[in-house]
Amino acid sequence: MATNEEIDRFVADNRELIERMMNLQKENFERSAELAKEFAEEAFDTTVKAAELARKQSEDFFKATYATIASPVVQKHFMEASLEFLAGLTAMVEASPIPDCMKDAASDAERNFRQAACKANADCPAKAKKAKALKECAE
Repeated sequence: MATNEEIDRFVADNRELIERMMNLQKENFERSAELAKEFAEEAFDTTVKAAELARKQSEDFFKATYATIASPVVQKHFMEASLEFLAGLTAMVEASPIPDCMKDAASDAERNFRQAACKANADCPAKAKKAKALKECAE
């Protein structure tokens, strides 16, 4: 084992080399810390940009989907298809061998559905037809 005198002499003989090694280690540590910080900042910026892009794309997709579903043309076709489907079910019930009270209930349901749909639609053809008939009666 080295004595204190031997260690002191080694340090004294190699002081400049030891100081350069320590400074080099310090510089390497500082540079590594700086690079790590830059990397973390870039990763954060990239994540923020990716999140913003995802939010924008989601918003655009939602708007396009909503515009498609809420389109008056699409809604009109869905309502017409629903009314046709309901009319088909009513016709099937009326043609089936079931009691008349059930057939009446099916007809009433279709009529009520059509009335509710017409009441909710300002452009309902039945409203125009009714207004025309009332106008003719008044004349």
